[in-house]
Amino acid sequence: MERWEHRSVYISRTQDNWIVDFGNGEVLAGMDRILDEYGAKGWELVSFVPHAWRATAGQAGPFEVIAYRAIFKRRVPAPAPTA
Repeated sequence: MERWEHRSVYISRTQDNWIVDFGNGEVLAGMDRILDEYGAKGWELVSFVPHAWRATAGQAGPFEVIAYRAIFKRRVPAPAPTA
């Protein structure tokens, strides 16, 4: 049976770019770079949905997305057989 691990990533908008802030001083900037970085590590994007937004012209909208939630998955290697 295949096993998977999952990663939920919060991608927020700064004034200039989309970023992932890891909270330890490390920041990954640029939507293409974010997706390429996770893909290079074997993660497959399975869901990408708006997570936070703000009104741009008043309380009733229109609205601008200021953060997304990306869900990735990757296969977990099968454990080595034991003798």
